[in-house]
Amino acid sequence: MQARSPSHRISVIFAVRSSEEDITGYSGQSVILKSGADRSWNLTRIQWSIYQNTTFIAGFKNGEVVIYKFWTHQGRLELNIKTGDLTIRDVTVDDSMTYNVALVTSDGWRSQSKVHLTVRESLKTPDIKTTLHSLIDNKCYIALECITSGKNVNLSWTPDDEFDGSYISGTPNSADSSLVVFGSFSGNRNITFNCTASSGQQTMTRQMTVGCSDEKQKCEVCTACSSCTSSVMWAIVLTAAVLGVSYLCTKYKEKIIQACPEGPLNYIRNISNTSLGFCGFQEKQDTA
Repeated sequence: MQARSPSHRISVIFAVRSSEEDITGYSGQSVILKSGADRSWNLTRIQWSIYQNTTFIAGFKNGEVVIYKFWTHQGRLELNIKTGDLTIRDVTVDDSMTYNVALVTSDGWRSQSKVHLTVRESLKTPDIKTTLHSLIDNKCYIALECITSGKNVNLSWTPDDEFDGSYISGTPNSADSSLVVFGSFSGNRNITFNCTASSGQQTMTRQMTVGCSDEKQKCEVCTACSSCTSSVMWAIVLTAAVLGVSYLCTKYKEKIIQACPEGPLNYIRNISNTSLGFCGFQEKQDTA
């Protein structure tokens, strides 16, 4: 009886590697979703998908790149077949979600990764407005307000290097949408202040150059006066008219009462109804 030789089975198990990554992008910019592939890999299949139901958005198979015409990312995707990375152009807040990628190499290696993308609004350049500038005893006093329209934005003030005066501003606070700086310096000259807005890795700066001069002060005073001249003149005229009427009423109080025993209102009413303008004449006509 011949003994049977034992049979051997060879099983090849390919390792599956998985990873997760969190990245942040800003609206209007491009972001690159990393596939997590090793540089030495020769990728034969790439599949990017979103949502739990595995909605494909981009892929590479049999040597061809396929960009699926899914409405959320249409026309904004670019796939790198060497690295497996996916680029999304002109991202919006709606692009914030989890992206899944599955890779297969020529050696049979498999990799699955998740990329959690968060898109934030791009930081806008802050605005600056002048709230005060005044020249007193050859010293210029200024106040500037920096305003931002974004959320969770820190504001800070800094003068240019050549500034040799003094200034003070509030403490940067992301809860406030504005920050005021007060400064003073000597002489009729101009200085530049910088307001910087920062949020995360974004920074935006706006400059404003301000100064004081005798001519500017005189011009502003003249402008203010000319704009209110007509109002002042009308106020004087109306005041004089009121005082005049009050004086006449006080001086001829007894005559008015005698002429109009029914009261001042009847006197005024009769003035409009008679050419002579007193109550007695109207009463005599009525009795006649």
